[in-house]
Amino acid sequence: MNYSVEQIIALAPDAASAKAGRSLATASKWQNVGQDERALWGECQGSGSKPYQTIIDLGEPAFKCSCPSRKFPCKHALGLFLLVANQPATNHNVPDWANEWLAKRDQQAQRKGEAAKKADEEPDEATLARRASQKAKRSLDREAKVVAGLKELELWLRDLLRHGLAAAQTRSIDYWEQMAARLIDAQAPGLARRVRDLSRVTQSGEGWIEHLLAQVSAIFLLLKAYERIETLSAATQADVRTAIGWNYKEDELPEENVVADEWSVLGQRTTGEEGLRVRRTWLWGQRTAKGALVLDFAAPGQHLALDLLPGTTVEAELIFYPSNYPLRAAVKKRANTSRLLKEIDGYATGEQLLMTYAGGLALNPWIEAMPAPMQTVVPLRRGEQWFARDSNASLLSLRSDSTSGWKLLALSGGAPIMIFGEWNGRSLLPVSAWADGRHVELCGI
Repeated sequence: MNYSVEQIIALAPDAASAKAGRSLATASKWQNVGQDERALWGECQGSGSKPYQTIIDLGEPAFKCSCPSRKFPCKHALGLFLLVANQPATNHNVPDWANEWLAKRDQQAQRKGEAAKKADEEPDEATLARRASQKAKRSLDREAKVVAGLKELELWLRDLLRHGLAAAQTRSIDYWEQMAARLIDAQAPGLARRVRDLSRVTQSGEGWIEHLLAQVSAIFLLLKAYERIETLSAATQADVRTAIGWNYKEDELPEENVVADEWSVLGQRTTGEEGLRVRRTWLWGQRTAKGALVLDFAAPGQHLALDLLPGTTVEAELIFYPSNYPLRAAVKKRANTSRLLKEIDGYATGEQLLMTYAGGLALNPWIEAMPAPMQTVVPLRRGEQWFARDSNASLLSLRSDSTSGWKLLALSGGAPIMIFGEWNGRSLLPVSAWADGRHVELCGI
């Protein structure tokens, strides 16, 4: 079983589940524990008369438990996972209830494959024409909403500048949220997020006015680019639309954007946006030295994908979204096995990161974050601010809202360590680190 304790804990839906899972990772709480190449299973005695039947399909991984918990994975699944990770089971006889669930998963996979095959079949001309007409109408309706929303945003920004940027710090949260809500109604969620970010910039400390001006300027540039979008190259049009909030469907992505590599899963973090949970998974190509961002979305009650585990590497084909500087990608095909990642390739110095960021910004001025794997840095604190010092003694600021400074210092013990974070042009948000060859998540659990 190629899962470390850190990777298992990273699967927990929240800190409470992780803590409860650890408390259940003792043999005395389980019976009939077993494992084979595909799955783990066991029975945990709860408050009822019958023990909870828990099974884990290691391939994704996927989880099933007979307990009433709505969390996924539940504390019993986490406890079983942690138990077998520390103490492999010797029982290999799969019980009937576990075999039944695995067989259902096989049937579901077969039905999905048949449905995908059917979807690939060519529809008749009438169906194609009807779909094209419906798509064109939806596109025109959205264009009209977006144009109206962008006009309102430009007036709002001009009003913001007319009153002076210094006054922005005195604005209430409602001032920013009302404009963001208007942009959501106009189907421009990317711009809504940027407006909310303006509110956070006003509270970001020293240099906030310069940062706010840069962010406002980038939005103005986006508005003007959209006004003349038909004159721009196809890649720039894609960058403009993506920044506003258009999403491409994965089956519409061009095949020439496929990149095969052994991808290191550097880190994950989960945020909430407009009622959705959004998981950001950052990858790094071992052969191409190319970064990639995979986004997963889940509505309330739904589960996020668990197939990319931080601290592992996997051979896979990624298909990148159109852009002058492609970062976002979707997994097109991947191997069923992965291996633990002991160290990372990346930037030896902060200067290398800054040069890469400058090059990316020249191609796409609306990049919000770039992957920043740093090979050897030392965390240090000056006053109230945390930094990462590279091998040239240059300092990279850590995000002021990051809570990982002390944890990084404890992991490093004052010695150089490898860290991965998101770089936004001003500061680094640490996401994960490697200490003594062990991957440690810094965001979330």
